[in-house]
Amino acid sequence: MAEYVADAHAIVWHLFARTRLGKSAKAIFDDAESGNAKIFIPAAALAEMIMTVEKQRIPGITMPQFEIDYLLMRHSANYEFLSVFPDDVFDSRTLTAIPEIFDRLIVAEALRLGLPLITKDTVIHASGVVNVVWD
Repeated sequence: MAEYVADAHAIVWHLFARTRLGKSAKAIFDDAESGNAKIFIPAAALAEMIMTVEKQRIPGITMPQFEIDYLLMRHSANYEFLSVFPDDVFDSRTLTAIPEIFDRLIVAEALRLGLPLITKDTVIHASGVVNVVWD
């Protein structure tokens, strides 16, 4: 079974705006939904998702809707939420090509697990520090 780490926007778009996903990202989420892939979700990505919903960056999406999807994903064998580990936070100090701390933490998780990261983030992609999957 293929495994991946997902960035916040990738998960939010998977749940609420699938047309915004890249072709490869959409295929990976489809594989996860059918039990053929596993997606790891860092705590930092979950925090960003909550902020995205709170700030209504995707019109019409409410926190109760997000809570239902969170619980469904939480209880699915195809998704696993990750804790923040102090070593990952410490190791993120070396990721200076990525200025945003949440992005550094998400990349640090992908590096620790040795997995590709599902993200459209151009800064992360340009950094070259992690294998990125999108289009």
